[in-house]
Amino acid sequence: MNPDKIAFGTCDGTGAIINVCCGFRPHYVKVWNHDAADTPSIEWADNMRGIATGDEGTKIMGASDTDMDRVRLDAAGIAPYAGGDQIEFLSAVHPHWVVVGATADVSEVYVDGHYKRNSTTPAAFKSIGDKLLGRTPTAADYGTKFFTPEGFVIGADTDVNADGEQLSWMAIG
Repeated sequence: MNPDKIAFGTCDGTGAIINVCCGFRPHYVKVWNHDAADTPSIEWADNMRGIATGDEGTKIMGASDTDMDRVRLDAAGIAPYAGGDQIEFLSAVHPHWVVVGATADVSEVYVDGHYKRNSTTPAAFKSIGDKLLGRTPTAADYGTKFFTPEGFVIGADTDVNADGEQLSWMAIG
């Protein structure tokens, strides 16, 4: 195990895919939802990619040890993310990061894992673009572009990746 390839982080769920840009492709990922009553989680290992079912991890749910349920996920779980998407900072309407050539805000889609919940805005994401820039962007940064680093995808499983609920993750390369 390479200690440079161990990463931990948090983000809010979106109900849609989230690309976690941790800078390497992990061999193991665990994501769990802190806000759900039964703290659902997904565990994934890269050797799952070769099996017919459950290649996106195992979801574990339950309010107690006697109530645990394990479900293999064929979709909406965890998958590798190759990175390489180009994002750009735009400030025409409101400052935000977008995929080059698009207009939709991707701050919730490309996260860097270094997120701290703001009590006044529970869905306040920090985009990987902020981290790559090294500071919070300003209007002077309009047009700045970066390619996203590799990492993993948190899929759209609504038990774990519920919109607005706090997620934690760990990745080991």
